[in-house]
Amino acid sequence: MEVLEAIRTRRSVRQLKDTPIPANQLRELLEYAVWVPNHHRTEPWRFIVIQGQAQQELAELRYQAVLESRRERPDREARAQRARDEFRQSGAVIAAVQKLDTQPERRQDDFVAVNLAVYALTLAAWDRGLGSYWSTGAGLAYPPLRQWLRLSDSEALVVLLRLGYPEVIPASRRTPAETFIEWRNSPDSMH
Repeated sequence: MEVLEAIRTRRSVRQLKDTPIPANQLRELLEYAVWVPNHHRTEPWRFIVIQGQAQQELAELRYQAVLESRRERPDREARAQRARDEFRQSGAVIAAVQKLDTQPERRQDDFVAVNLAVYALTLAAWDRGLGSYWSTGAGLAYPPLRQWLRLSDSEALVVLLRLGYPEVIPASRRTPAETFIEWRNSPDSMH
């Protein structure tokens, strides 16, 4: 697949099959992830590949994390159950972890680098016929989840990325880029 085609056609695929993804294929995808730009080549990432029984344990933790984070919402049980089911219905889950630098500027650069690595991983997965779905937000700081992942105080969980063979590939559309662009000193704007 051409890179431009992958960028345009990649979708966030929520409905994934639970067919396990072979370890050698996951290794290959993660090899692409580490080729993204990162300031001063800090390599601020760590990836935890979760499958099998560990994936079932993670699904239960996600259920509890959603219940906790949506305590005051009437839809909390339904959302928690959906989170559990989605994490069960994946070929693998990859936890993208950021090593936290002591310098705030470097920490921000590293956060961007980890997200770029995850995006490169999603493009590589798409090229190999795999869908992906990012999970972010407050639930990632859930203490039992951090403990289960064995994160140190100098690490942050940035993304839980579900991977799998797509059950359904959703349609998608984007607002044209021109809508978001402001030109300054563009050759076209000088006329």
